[in-house]
Amino acid sequence: MGNGFTIQEAMTLLRNRSNREVFETIEHKLAHGEELPRFFPDLCPHSYRVYLSGFLRCLTFSDALTLCMEVVNGEEEQKKAYRRGLFYPCMMFLLTITGIILFNEFCFPPLLSLMQGFHVQGNNYDMTRMFFRIFTFSIIGILLVSGVILFWFTRKKNQVRGYILLSRYFPDSIYVQYESADFIRFFLQCIRMSVPTKEAIRILKEITQKPVICFLAGTLEQSLLQGKPFEQAVSMPWLDPSLTRFLKIAFYSSQMETMLEGYLQMAEERSKRQCRRITRTIQIISYLSIGTVLILVYQILMLPMSILGRM
Repeated sequence: MGNGFTIQEAMTLLRNRSNREVFETIEHKLAHGEELPRFFPDLCPHSYRVYLSGFLRCLTFSDALTLCMEVVNGEEEQKKAYRRGLFYPCMMFLLTITGIILFNEFCFPPLLSLMQGFHVQGNNYDMTRMFFRIFTFSIIGILLVSGVILFWFTRKKNQVRGYILLSRYFPDSIYVQYESADFIRFFLQCIRMSVPTKEAIRILKEITQKPVICFLAGTLEQSLLQGKPFEQAVSMPWLDPSLTRFLKIAFYSSQMETMLEGYLQMAEERSKRQCRRITRTIQIISYLSIGTVLILVYQILMLPMSILGRM
């Protein structure tokens, strides 16, 4: 369709065994007078459907589909970057905590019994076992609280409330930077398609599946409707401070698209740096925990040798 073909011509060219049933459904609905924008999102994957429905209210079918594809691809790349940076250290940390719990509850008692068999006082080791128990229970408690917070964030209203709270007290947090980058990624795709600024903001306000983006676009539109110039409208406290500075300069620049791309590159590098910092911290805690357990086991197992050496 981007090369000038109609939807009927595109389906004729692309028809094969795997998509024939879907194309026949589209042709059947079109033949019965149904409008393409009304039923087409229901035939798409979920990741496309959530955006396409909103875009179709403001754009032509071809432009809405193009914008949707660009946004979904950009979002997937961003998620992959976070997964690559955090998945391995988080899994290692969880396995380490699980190993410490199993060791503390099932392996440590027999080792303490071994020490008592050699008439060795194990008060220090009892304290160490208690420390391990407090440490692991504290980690489990933190994970449970984090899980409750994440569950709370699954509701759309709570996402906006949480974002406002974080942007007010922690404007440099990863979540604020992630949502700000997400907002500008959508906005940039509209600019690339030569959509006027006000129209782009209106399109973003229709993305109800992204509550924070919808909130930011609505707040920005409200400020513009009140007669505020763009550089004042973007000075809202809910955006990443770096993004606010970029937008103020980019709006009056002849290379707005290039500058916004520069912000996304900067945001990507910043997120990678933060992920590396988190990864390093998790790895240090995991290695220290594993090393402590290994040293402890080594000392207990070597007790019989040291006793025999003194005899």
